[in-house]
Amino acid sequence: MRHNLDHIAELMKKPGREMKEVTGSSMGVPELARRMDDFGDEWSYGIKQLTKFSEKASEALLTVKEAFEKLDDELAEASKKQGKGSAK
Repeated sequence: MRHNLDHIAELMKKPGREMKEVTGSSMGVPELARRMDDFGDEWSYGIKQLTKFSEKASEALLTVKEAFEKLDDELAEASKKQGKGSAK
């Protein structure tokens, strides 16, 4: 899951940069140019947000994974101690 989220974040960066570089002036018609500029800005912002959210989700999943691994280690250690105590 984390790998997928990290991959999504990386994939989204390129189109975000490319859309930010598109200029409305290349459209020719002033109204279309303005709308294209607005679209490029909104697209870039949206992609940045998706990237940020997927990175944060990946970080959160890593934290959860580490917490479960720690808990698993603690339970294994407690189980070992329990087993030694009952053998006496």
